[in-house]
Amino acid sequence: MDSETSLLWHGPTWFAGRRLPGSAGPIPGLTSDIDLITAWRTQRVFPDTLPSVILLDTEAFDQLDQRAEFNAWLSAAIQDLRTDVPILLLCKADDDLADHVRATAIVDREVPDDILFATACDLQRALMRSEEARIRRMSFGRVPGYGSAPHHKGTSGLLIVGMGGRFLQVQQASQRNVEIVGAFDQQMGEEYLAQRAFDAVILDDTFDENLENLRRIRMDARFAALPVLAVAEQASDVPTLFRAGASDVLRLPLQEANLSMRLATAIRFGKRRRLADKVLAESHKWLTGHLNTGGVPQAFYSRYSDKAGAALAERGLQIWEMKLLPENFNTPDEATLLASDLYGTVLSIADATSREEDLVCFVHDIGPIAVLKSERGKARLQARINAILGHTRL
Repeated sequence: MDSETSLLWHGPTWFAGRRLPGSAGPIPGLTSDIDLITAWRTQRVFPDTLPSVILLDTEAFDQLDQRAEFNAWLSAAIQDLRTDVPILLLCKADDDLADHVRATAIVDREVPDDILFATACDLQRALMRSEEARIRRMSFGRVPGYGSAPHHKGTSGLLIVGMGGRFLQVQQASQRNVEIVGAFDQQMGEEYLAQRAFDAVILDDTFDENLENLRRIRMDARFAALPVLAVAEQASDVPTLFRAGASDVLRLPLQEANLSMRLATAIRFGKRRRLADKVLAESHKWLTGHLNTGGVPQAFYSRYSDKAGAALAERGLQIWEMKLLPENFNTPDEATLLASDLYGTVLSIADATSREEDLVCFVHDIGPIAVLKSERGKARLQARINAILGHTRL
């Protein structure tokens, strides 16, 4: 999954303590960001606008006298939201995380501002990918006899790569239903990752080794979004590891209760990501299988379109349909003459260059269509198709 560097839906940031960088003021037409502690003390009524992210810093909670009451109030406010939003918790290594709301992700407080913003964007996209996978499963069903790639198979797993000597500590902190596998080095780790599914990885080695291991994992498209937690001995190493692709950085010494909560959160998020990947891969096979059978029946497509449109509307978004007809693109005259099946070519280009969560299919009696989740996504895909058609001999 390629990284998303902009928010998919825009709304006020709900924050306690640290604010999301770039959200110091409201987006025109939307309400201002909401300081949760101030809102709780003044009993402010929340606007109907869906927040883009809920950002909680444990440092702000340490100053509260009525922490339990605030947490109960915040939990009720989150429960009242019309759909799920990313909840990002910032902490340090010795924080007690037991009584906080259930977070989508937990990250070390020293995360750089630009990485914090990118993390919020990635969490938004991950939620929408899971939502897309659920809608496709309901709309299209299953593929009989469909298998899955090795990195999608298996029960919940945690891979520890390196010789840092903290295997037993991680094992004690992890949940009992999670299988923990140790790898001495990156080569062994890559072999394990290719053989079965892991929901999260811990890199427990020297700084240089962790940095190189991170680079190699992120270079593999299969694991570009896999939660990877890197152990850091020095505070100065934290920003570098984050910028190299770490989902979270674990500062030494590791506190068992803190580590347990962060592992559970990373594994839960990783499992959700893996299941979405599996369903999206299966739906792609289902859609591809209808290319030679007249296309996806209109009833199936309408069912998907209705469900996807309703889900997007909850976030203030809408579906953007793009008919993948050659006349809608900057198709050179010579390409039209040389390509025996230009319709199929445009469809293939769209399928290859779009994201997994963007629906690309051939609908019976309608033709090839791409369904995007934002106007920006539509413009991006159109630009890619134009570029390929304009510079490639078909």
